[in-house]
Amino acid sequence: MLNGTIIVILISLAAGAVIRAWAFAIFAIAVALGFGIVAHQNASLLEAALYGLGILVLMQVCYVTGVFVAGLWRRNRKPSRESAMVDPAPVPSKQRQS
Repeated sequence: MLNGTIIVILISLAAGAVIRAWAFAIFAIAVALGFGIVAHQNASLLEAALYGLGILVLMQVCYVTGVFVAGLWRRNRKPSRESAMVDPAPVPSKQRQS
């Protein structure tokens, strides 16, 4: 169960940097229901639902953390010289006066 939880945390953190919130919400609900059903096959329906809800909350917290960290990383990244825009300001030239 610990291995599954660690995998869920890592996937949620990675998803925070890559996919949209609505796509993650659908994915998280499916995974949480699956974990709740598989992990508590012999337990009551209430235990399975509570476990699935706990996994869902954990996934959402990790997703938001991933979004936050990815945003900070993108913001603090320094632009490379190749991607920097060149200033198109004209260079003053000497004109002949007649």
